[in-house]
Amino acid sequence: METKMTDSTERPSKNLRRRRPLGTTTDGFARGQAKDGGTLSALRREQTGRSKPSVAASQALVRGSATKRKWGPQVAPEREPAEPDRSVRLRLQVRRGRITVLDSAVVEAPAADDAEVRGSAFLEVRAGDQVIALQPLIDPGLSIGIPDPADSSDDFRGHRVVRESTWETAIRVPVGALATIAPSDLSISIFEAPEHVVLDARSSRSVASRVRSVTTLASSSQLRARDLPEGVFGGTGRKRPSREP
Repeated sequence: METKMTDSTERPSKNLRRRRPLGTTTDGFARGQAKDGGTLSALRREQTGRSKPSVAASQALVRGSATKRKWGPQVAPEREPAEPDRSVRLRLQVRRGRITVLDSAVVEAPAADDAEVRGSAFLEVRAGDQVIALQPLIDPGLSIGIPDPADSSDDFRGHRVVRESTWETAIRVPVGALATIAPSDLSISIFEAPEHVVLDARSSRSVASRVRSVTTLASSSQLRARDLPEGVFGGTGRKRPSREP
């Protein structure tokens, strides 16, 4: 017998609001559990003798004491410079044959470490009678002007060379060379050789004792403690002069 559906016919209602509880299977067993209530991972371990790879990996990650660390700002650590990477830079003024220290500072750059130096003029720093820094100078105290094509021939002809009465230069001294001396042990000189020479830059002997007929262009008086940075001198040497205001 065929039943016809009309507007007055009652239709079976669907309970759309009823949802299957999460974590269950169609068999009525909780997800991840066997019939005896044990976990599937434990069942696999009993059957094969080893855990599931995913379970073993997760256990390895949390193995040990998981403590919360306070890392703070993620800033790259600063490397403490080694002594060979540091030097004391002396800025010098030469005025009428006298050398004075204008300022000095510890810089994160090594001193010159060439095997030899070439030239006819040399700037030398000594600790007592031992040379601790040596560098060549090119045309010390000379101001050389180059002709400008825009100038007329009457205004400027050829190169113009002027010897300055006051000029500046600089030299870097290894920090390690100052560790056992006092500022008063240091002396600075500028020598000029009669011809171009090649010298051993690592020799402790002064240029004056290695080259004949050298001329002393300028020299310093006894250096004062305030002329040099603090913390780089480890020796006592002669009595240090007191700081002047």
